[in-house]
Amino acid sequence: MNMELIDTPNPNAKKLLANHSYKIGEYLDSENLDKNSFEFQILKLTSIKAIFVGPDFLTLTKEESFDWDLIIKDIKSVFDKL
Repeated sequence: MNMELIDTPNPNAKKLLANHSYKIGEYLDSENLDKNSFEFQILKLTSIKAIFVGPDFLTLTKEESFDWDLIIKDIKSVFDKL
């Protein structure tokens, strides 16, 4: 699976381009996700506080105290295991 993160006007959020079947406009909840899904694995990262669903993308919102460079390495690690 290819990973592409795109900057947003919010410095604490990035778009992750992804085909998905989630309802647009909702936030993903780790309690309702398949534990093997990449979305669940990303939500488990302590640096990520929310995933919002958009058309053909997911918006990842990070905790303000974390740096995107480190988070991106963690997200790439999740994708490498897929």
